[in-house]
Amino acid sequence: MQELLDHVHLSGLVRLIRSEEFPGMPESVSLARKFIRSVCKGIGVDLDSAVLLVSEAATNAVVHAGSPFRVTVVALVGRPPWIEVQDRSPERPKRRVASSEDDSGRGLELLDALSVSWHTDVDKASGNKIICFTPKGDQNESGTEADSASGLTAIAS
Repeated sequence: MQELLDHVHLSGLVRLIRSEEFPGMPESVSLARKFIRSVCKGIGVDLDSAVLLVSEAATNAVVHAGSPFRVTVVALVGRPPWIEVQDRSPERPKRRVASSEDDSGRGLELLDALSVSWHTDVDKASGNKIICFTPKGDQNESGTEADSASGLTAIAS
């Protein structure tokens, strides 16, 4: 079920585009983590925040949307990667306050804490929800910390 556009040369700006769809099953969350780890290693970026955020979004797709989900990574030259997790629900996530005893409800707090920028969108063609983010701590291809202000938000929106 892998759809892969790897090292696409659309222009001199694109380093990598990879996308994979996963079934809406709990075991797919660990597969999504492996996928994002592999992609991050391939482009030489810090993977901890990306792995955690993809894991959170994938879990939400399985638990709340009850649907398959797609993880897409776009890496442009000199920019941190842009990551999207799309499920088949039109419902955007709702912020809630989780108590210390709650097992869930911290996904948006994680996005706030671990991403340079993030937003939700709805695919106009399918009506599917998309969580879009640029993880913090990523490095560009020269190995230096990427500038937070140069995230893909301005380019992607």
